[in-house]
Amino acid sequence: MTKNVQITYYLSFFLIFSYIIFRGFTLGITHDEALTYKIIQGDEILKNTANHHWLNTYLSAFLARLFGAKEWILRLPNMLSFVLFWYYLYQITKTFLSASFTQISLLLLLCGNPFVLDFFSLCRGYGISLACITASLYYLFKAFETRKKSNCTHHILATLFSILALSANLNTLNYFLVAQALILLNLLLTKPENRIIWFGIIVILCGITLFFSLDRLFFLREKDELYYGSGRLGLTIDNIFYSSIHSLEDIFKKISLLRYLLYTSLLVASIFAIRKKQLFNAGVISLIVLAAIVLALFLEHLLFDTLYPVGRSTLYLYPLILLALLLNVDGIRRKILRIAILTFSWLFLLNNLFDFYTFRDKSITWKDDQHVKMGMLRVKTEIKDCAIHSLSCSWIYEPAINYYRKEYHIPVNEVFRDGINESSEYKLVQSRDTEGMKKAKDDGSCILLFHPGECGLILSQKRPIAAN
Repeated sequence: MTKNVQITYYLSFFLIFSYIIFRGFTLGITHDEALTYKIIQGDEILKNTANHHWLNTYLSAFLARLFGAKEWILRLPNMLSFVLFWYYLYQITKTFLSASFTQISLLLLLCGNPFVLDFFSLCRGYGISLACITASLYYLFKAFETRKKSNCTHHILATLFSILALSANLNTLNYFLVAQALILLNLLLTKPENRIIWFGIIVILCGITLFFSLDRLFFLREKDELYYGSGRLGLTIDNIFYSSIHSLEDIFKKISLLRYLLYTSLLVASIFAIRKKQLFNAGVISLIVLAAIVLALFLEHLLFDTLYPVGRSTLYLYPLILLALLLNVDGIRRKILRIAILTFSWLFLLNNLFDFYTFRDKSITWKDDQHVKMGMLRVKTEIKDCAIHSLSCSWIYEPAINYYRKEYHIPVNEVFRDGINESSEYKLVQSRDTEGMKKAKDDGSCILLFHPGECGLILSQKRPIAAN
């Protein structure tokens, strides 16, 4: 790695980490984060839902008990996990990529994706799992690189990080299974020192992890909690495009054949991998991992009618795809191909700069929740006494409103998912057209906030009836 590339990586870390910290402090709590908060507060019903990402919930709960439950404290585990993510991204780049054009391209395509960075600023398990998978991949590559020289440290670390990723997000189960199969295969083939002992330790760790993970998955399936997904594998691939270039999502949705560009690129990468004639280099391992995960998704859908991942559930596949491509084209000598890949990477970043600015103060997935925070803070400024005031809301806003009510000390009643109470003094209603605003005005209410675009949030205050 040249000095200029190193400087680029260090500078990018400073800029991106600052952006993540800024968002972690300023974003209003999102719907799913507020559900996590309710789990931390002891909600046993929500604890038995797919919203409970074990590692994320327990880390956030620990910090909340020490420092309180403001948004940035709940998000701190994910914000700090970006340091882990960037460190192992840098290690993979320095160790397994030799060409400057692929080193820069990996940085631009991975850290230039607003959807990836979004989850490092939120109290969800996705950021932590992404960081742990990146670390696990690094040690998996190292285990195959060192082979007989290994003392099994890389095998153990690859296993531990894959377990942590699975604890943060059950969507990574297929990665866990594939990674552990490769680690155990490597131990059998290379025969490092004390391999029987380490083989047994890894098998025990994997067995315990798999038991609890499958138990949890079958429990969630029984509760009909695994409803987020699609019945088509092609839609999973399309979603990776949509989320990667958010501003062009509407265009990409009209170009369903775009996914074949990815298939072609992976085929080209496979050809380059074959030409290298190295069976277990990092590029080949990344292709094997990706292909095995896709095969597992297909078999699970065929045998158990499980849904293919979409949206944020596909997040862990994104770095795998990039590594499978760039690790295998790293050795190309044609200047025009190098320039083409680097140019595409810069165009990718430049296109996403607008999204980085647009979503600096709101989440990509839950973009309307920032308006809920604005609404609740407006209610707080309107209330001039210490009495408990009545408030009702659309069901989708319930967890966020109850969070602000408690953590921001806003004197309103606890809200439930039981519909709008027309007699409430304050109403937060979701209505994406002007009819909701007209209805609020007709019943004698004062409109305090109205956001007709992203969410259609209407905050109204009922005027007191004038005395005769």
